[in-house]
Amino acid sequence: QLRLARTARRLALAQDADDILGSIEGVTYARLAATQGIPDALMILAEHCTHLAFIHYETDAGEIADMWLGQAMGVLELAAELLPASNAGELITSLTVAAEGATPQVLAEAKFFRDLFSPAFGAAAFA
Repeated sequence: QLRLARTARRLALAQDADDILGSIEGVTYARLAATQGIPDALMILAEHCTHLAFIHYETDAGEIADMWLGQAMGVLELAAELLPASNAGELITSLTVAAEGATPQVLAEAKFFRDLFSPAFGAAAFA
């Protein structure tokens, strides 16, 4: 599943697959891999979500873009819980900077997705 998520990311970036379809496929596989407690799956999931956000911002689909960006931020918060402390620090700093520049809608989406995915992807799911 993680390999499929990475492959979908590579194909979308290389424009060998449709940006939206390739990234949505990647989101699906990354979510499945994340349920196995693999922090890398959360990172690739966030990459796919961020990519989808930028695509939708470019087409003036702001609400959809905010949803994808919020999902990326919520997932990265969960990844910070699973990563070793030495790796999580940099991620937490990046998230803090992103949150400072985020709209209230993006922050609300981040909270929604963090709460939604926490039982399956969060540290408590693998305790």
